Amino acid sequence: MFKIFFYLLLCNIISAHAIFAQNQKLHVNADLAFTSKHSLDLQNSLRSSNRGLTKLNSRYETNNLSSQITLSNDGYNNFTLDGSYIQYTTGIATYGVGAIDRHWSFSDKTSLILSHNARPSKSIYLKLKNNFGYDWLPSEANWSFDIFNGLTEGSINNSKSMLLGLRAILSPIKGLDFEFVQTSQWGGNNHNNGISAIGGALFFDTNINSNANINKMAGFGISYSIPSEKVSMRIYGQAIGEDEAGNLPSCYAYLAGLEWANKKIKYPTTLIIEAIDTRIDTTEAGYCGPNTMYNNHIYSYTNHGNTMGASIDSEGTSLGLFGQTHISQKIAIKYSSKLITINDTNWAGHRLSSNRQSGLINSLGMSWNRNNLNLNVNIFNQGISLDKASIKNGTGFDFSSSIIF
Repeated sequence: MFKIFFYLLLCNIISAHAIFAQNQKLHVNADLAFTSKHSLDLQNSLRSSNRGLTKLNSRYETNNLSSQITLSNDGYNNFTLDGSYIQYTTGIATYGVGAIDRHWSFSDKTSLILSHNARPSKSIYLKLKNNFGYDWLPSEANWSFDIFNGLTEGSINNSKSMLLGLRAILSPIKGLDFEFVQTSQWGGNNHNNGISAIGGALFFDTNINSNANINKMAGFGISYSIPSEKVSMRIYGQAIGEDEAGNLPSCYAYLAGLEWANKKIKYPTTLIIEAIDTRIDTTEAGYCGPNTMYNNHIYSYTNHGNTMGASIDSEGTSLGLFGQTHISQKIAIKYSSKLITINDTNWAGHRLSSNRQSGLINSLGMSWNRNNLNLNVNIFNQGISLDKASIKNGTGFDFSSSIIF
């Protein structure tokens, strides 16, 4: 019912508003993607598919209103509206409703708290963005703030519960960014869905009283671009606490990366080294320990079965090298190698594997762009098997294409 209503509402607003709007823009593109076998870190929205994906996307924009309809069909879901939304902007504020992808991290590859690993949740949201405007701060200084409340599928006793998220980004000088993030799982069957629960999910200590069921994750991130005329260098990191102690995050998982790019050489190249660690040590009080990350005694930190944070899930590590080299204006070569460990503690309840797995995932691909057409092909080899995620070791390939009409 929600899907049908949302589809009709989008169509109605687009058709009605077009009569009166000025500076209208309509963008339509079609996507096709295919993979020969399931793998970790699938791109092109194939995370929810077993083999292939077809997608039609239509985005309509005016001065203040923008809307998007994304119709997808894959092997698991005959019809989805993931990526569809309606939003209205006035001043520094944008109000919206839809199922939009959120990637909350300064890493382009992953996020410890909200990533593209799981399908997006249906939500209402508010975005604020503005410059500081103070004489004692650089003119580039700015800030932004996002807040949403949405529904996740299967995160509590195989039923729906709510997910509330907040993210603030501060940029005091050019090239330096800080982020402060928090998500709260709350409500659902047999739990408080009222105003007091919203207050607890937003601000208060949730380890006590009637809102002790709420599962909070929070932390911070940083990104700094080192000034240079010839090459660009950026360092970034993120630390996310799974548990809460004294209304502050604890039990941290970590992400750190270094990005180097040189666009002035014959073949412009970007290289990224990134490390992730979701293992958590046991604390004296016993509140933290192995398998703490993304696991809660009431809520599972998932949507439609996939972890909403890092794809390696709890008790995992990843050390990766990612590269991209442009051999011409139209052709780019992409390559990566990752050494990953899954389920380091051999926990039988792990979502990806019933025992510890460690190995390399290597990939080599090429992308081609011309006018409104984009083609991507990628060959990969996985040195691990994950029985609970239907991922087998061996070689495979994936292909994707996109055309803008």
